[in-house]
Amino acid sequence: MTADLCTSFAALPADSQARVLARLIHMETIHVRSAHLDDPNDTKSLYASSEFVHRLSGFILTVLNADRPPGREAGMIDAILRSVEPRGQFYVDRLGEWIAAETDPKVR
Repeated sequence: MTADLCTSFAALPADSQARVLARLIHMETIHVRSAHLDDPNDTKSLYASSEFVHRLSGFILTVLNADRPPGREAGMIDAILRSVEPRGQFYVDRLGEWIAAETDPKVR
């Protein structure tokens, strides 16, 4: 599954990759709000979530850069999956759905 997601993400055009990454940022902000309400003193989780959002926003800048090195997407999606998988299968499934949706011409 992970290899399929990497391959599918890398095959997307830059604007589609950026939309997938923006959706992940949106989902992460919802996740961190909920986690913060559960335990307002858990600053480590808040920091980790902030780092994840920071990386994702940096990846958006990278995918939209026309001069980016070829093959960079594989490393990015691998890093993203390493961050998404500990959050649970729900996150991985949503990521797969968003990547698949971007291959639909009606979405783009």
